[in-house]
Amino acid sequence: MAVVLNARSDALQVECSQVVIDGIECTETIVKWTGVASHSIIEESFELYPDRALDQLLCLHRHKPPWTAPALRNKLSEIPPETLFVLARSSSGTLLLCPLAHRGSSSSCCLRGSARGLDDFELVSLRDSSCTAALLLLALELPPHVMASTAASWAAERVAARVGGARLRREKRLPSLFTRWGWCSWDAHGVQVQRWQLEAMSKHHPAWMVLDDGWQEEVRPEEWRQWLHTPQSRFGAKDFDLKELTSQLSKDSIKLLVWHTLLGYWGGVAPERGFRTRNLRPWWPSGLREGCPGEVDVWEGDFSPLEKEDFLRFYREFYETLASAGVAGVKCDGQFLAEVLVGPSGAQELAAAQEKALAAFGPSDVPVISCMSMTLPMVHGGSAVLARVSDDHAYPGVPEDAASVARHIWHCSTNSIWLAPFVHCDWDMLKTSEWHGTIHAVARAVAGCPVYTSDPAEHFNLEILRPLLLPGSDQVCPCLHAGLPIDRQIFQDPTVNRRPWWLLNSTAGGFMAAAFGLCDTGAEEMTETLYPLDCHLVKEHACLQVSLEGLGHAAPFSDAGWDVRMHYMGFAVLALAPILDFGEHRVAIFGLSGLWNPTGSLLGRWTDPEGLHVQLHCAGQLLLWSSGTFQTTIDGCQVTLSGGLNAVPLNQKEVVFALG
Repeated sequence: MAVVLNARSDALQVECSQVVIDGIECTETIVKWTGVASHSIIEESFELYPDRALDQLLCLHRHKPPWTAPALRNKLSEIPPETLFVLARSSSGTLLLCPLAHRGSSSSCCLRGSARGLDDFELVSLRDSSCTAALLLLALELPPHVMASTAASWAAERVAARVGGARLRREKRLPSLFTRWGWCSWDAHGVQVQRWQLEAMSKHHPAWMVLDDGWQEEVRPEEWRQWLHTPQSRFGAKDFDLKELTSQLSKDSIKLLVWHTLLGYWGGVAPERGFRTRNLRPWWPSGLREGCPGEVDVWEGDFSPLEKEDFLRFYREFYETLASAGVAGVKCDGQFLAEVLVGPSGAQELAAAQEKALAAFGPSDVPVISCMSMTLPMVHGGSAVLARVSDDHAYPGVPEDAASVARHIWHCSTNSIWLAPFVHCDWDMLKTSEWHGTIHAVARAVAGCPVYTSDPAEHFNLEILRPLLLPGSDQVCPCLHAGLPIDRQIFQDPTVNRRPWWLLNSTAGGFMAAAFGLCDTGAEEMTETLYPLDCHLVKEHACLQVSLEGLGHAAPFSDAGWDVRMHYMGFAVLALAPILDFGEHRVAIFGLSGLWNPTGSLLGRWTDPEGLHVQLHCAGQLLLWSSGTFQTTIDGCQVTLSGGLNAVPLNQKEVVFALG
């Protein structure tokens, strides 16, 4: 039986229907509102309650105006304010609650618990003045055996079908530049960034560089409240000749991206720039005022956003100016501010204007990083391709502690459950010169996200990045999807649960799994086991515990699972590859050694009468497991493979192992 949602308001209509997705029967519930237009933006809440209790809830709520964070609850009445996504377990399966932002009706919603108690919760609607009807909520219930990642993908598909303008990740090609490693000035230099710092970093040959905040306006970091309300006064750079800089960087084949906010600069656009603007103060939803008053206070003050009529003209002129200087793309920040200044539909229209104006850089494949964009108008608006999935874990001049690292890995991975079906996930920059460089690198490897650093040039350590890159190149060894928590750990907080936290991602050659010690257990060691059921494997696989200091250890991945042990801030990496029949023996091809993600180096492998075919992204030392000792021929050379793990040097990207 399906969970039935009931409304306590006559203004809501609840429609329940059965839908079939990939052959699985699911229950979809849509909550609609109809009413009268208002004279301004209005917030209104409505109570709902289910006909049965829910056991566990993962709530992704806005703990800060731009960012969501996970909160674990046991009742719907305990949902935090400004919750944008709920994954819950009921007695009959998995229930997803997806508040909607609908551009056509100029509305955006969120969830929060009800003061009534029991299992009541509130659906909070934020509507523009013209709104008279809106879709507020989509709920999707699935059978117990459906994985959480699959459930979230199906829910996103149903949201896209219901909400005009929403686009899914599969419709968005990741710009090719982001498949190579890059660098950003922000954590390294903050708003005091200077041209010579980029030129110094160019000697390390990143494929792309982000000139972050500090190039547009003259601001003082200690006067940060004033800084966050400063409008953009010019298109040209403060102390940068962008054309000269891009020309210099191009000599090292480096593409330059520059930073700006969706409003132009933090405070908007200065009135004297020739664009129509208006003076506005943010209209904060009650959930943010109550849930994070200190964070709201940071952004309280006057802003100078554009009038809607000038959205597209501003961006076309801005981007034409950047493109003519040789800039290749942008990092667009502060996207949450549009919703509280110009309303839900205005936020989507501004983002749509920015997306349309990107044609100034080229017809396609323009590299754009969306930042501070974790609001429903931004996610359901469809313009973001690559988007940050967590709050900053580090700040310029502030040492990063272990708690920040742990929180970042947990937040990024759980936020990705909701966001990965809509966007390519960005886990932010890392520092190779700090103690946490390696654990962050492993997290980026399993996340399947772009890799970019933020060290001053004199401290940059390429050795931290090498295990992320295909040998001899600047290409990141790829995963196929986003790294997500295994299902049985989704409703756990790994910063207090005294067991390692597993993340899993698929690759062309199998899977990558990584366990992280995110709970401060002192001297106590943590243990955990990964099971084939955690990976929902259909075929028999072999498992390699990855080591950069040797070959590692490999064996069949049995039902007993694979145990790992670690202390706080420790980690373990596993590569899983299917076992193939090869003559009288069984083999598993793991991929190239020296990588955190060896199976990502594979393009394909199969057996036929000729032998075992292996295709790789590049040549290198191939790791494979064999059930026994046998002889094989590679390019006319006879090689003996022993039972267990083998390392075979390959001089080309495609080889055939022939028996005999």
